[in-house]
Amino acid sequence: MRILIADDDAEFRVELAELLQHAHHTVKSVPSAAGAATALEREEFDVLFTDIQMGRQSGMDLLAETRQKWPRVLVVMLTGKATVETAVRALQLGAFDYLRKPVRPDQVNRVLDLVSQQLALTRAGAKPLDPIRYASALAAEGGYEVLLISPPPVPGVIEKVSYLPLDPDNPFRVGDAVEDFVTPKERAAVVLAAVEELLARHREEDIAALLEGMRAVLEGKGPLAVGYDPNKITASGALAVRSSIVSADAHTTLESLGSPIRRLVLRRLSEGSCTFTQAMEAAHLDDTSKIAFHLRKLTESGLVTHIARERYQLTPRGRGAITILSSIDDLDSAKGSGNRVFPSRARQRPK
Repeated sequence: MRILIADDDAEFRVELAELLQHAHHTVKSVPSAAGAATALEREEFDVLFTDIQMGRQSGMDLLAETRQKWPRVLVVMLTGKATVETAVRALQLGAFDYLRKPVRPDQVNRVLDLVSQQLALTRAGAKPLDPIRYASALAAEGGYEVLLISPPPVPGVIEKVSYLPLDPDNPFRVGDAVEDFVTPKERAAVVLAAVEELLARHREEDIAALLEGMRAVLEGKGPLAVGYDPNKITASGALAVRSSIVSADAHTTLESLGSPIRRLVLRRLSEGSCTFTQAMEAAHLDDTSKIAFHLRKLTESGLVTHIARERYQLTPRGRGAITILSSIDDLDSAKGSGNRVFPSRARQRPK
C-alpha cells in the first residue's frame, strides 16, 4: 500500500513509518497539513494517516480537502489531545477510521486490513476487458442488439452495435437513451464504459439509481455490463456500481454498506440477533465509541433495529442488504442474467 503520514510529532511519525515499512508498505511522512496536500498533488496514495490537531493547522480541514480533491484516498484520523467526540465527528465527515494515540501495532494492522478490504472493491469483478470488443462479442456471439455508451473516440462500424457518446454531465440522457433503445427490442444489451466519469460528477446514490433503472429496462431482454477504470474509481463508487447491478434498492443502503466495519456487523447479524459486545467482537474492535457510531448509522438507515437493552437484529431492509452483499460476488457472465461489472483495459478497435 502507498501510505502518507501527516503529523507534527516527529518522533511519532518515525515510529509509525517504521512500523508500516516493516510491513512492506511504501511510506512518506510530512509534518503538516500543507505538506500533505503538496504530497497528494504530486504522488498517488491509497491511505492518509493524519493527526486531528497539528499546531495551527487542522487535520479536519485536511480531511475535507482530501475528500474533495482526492476522493480515492482513504483517511484515517489520529487523535491524541483531541476528544473521542471529535474523532467520531471525523467519521461523520467521511473519515475511513480513527486511532487513538499512542497507537498499538495490532490496531494499525487492523485498520490496514480494513483498508485492504475496501481497496479490493475497486479490483473485484471479471478480468479486464475492452468495452468495444466486449460489445462486439455480445452482438456477434450473443445475438443481442447492443448499445455501447463510452467516451470518444467513436469506434468503427460494428454490426448490431449502436454507439452513444458518454456525456458525463448529463446522466439523464443516458437513462433516456437506454430506454428508447431497449424498449422496442426483444433481445438487447447495454455496455456502459467509464462509469467513473459519471461518479466523479454526481452523487453515488444518483448513479446507482440510474444503473438500477437501466437494469430494470433490460430485465428479460439481455445483460447490462458496466466498465470502470480501477485507477480512477473510488472504493465506495465501485460498491455503488456493483450493488446497483444486483439490487433494485441498492442506492438506499449505500452509506451503510460502504463501511467494512458495518458490513462485518451486518454479516454477524445475519446469523441472528446479537448484543452490543458481540457486534464489537464481530468487527474486531475494542473501542465502544466507534462501534456505537456504526450501530447508530445502521439503525438510522433502517437496516438494524434495537430490540431490547443492548441487543440488535436485522430489519427486512437489513436482510435485503445481506442479499446484496451475497450477490455481488456472483457478478460474472456465467451466472444469472449475465449482468457484470468489469475493469476496463486500453481500448482497441475490433479487427
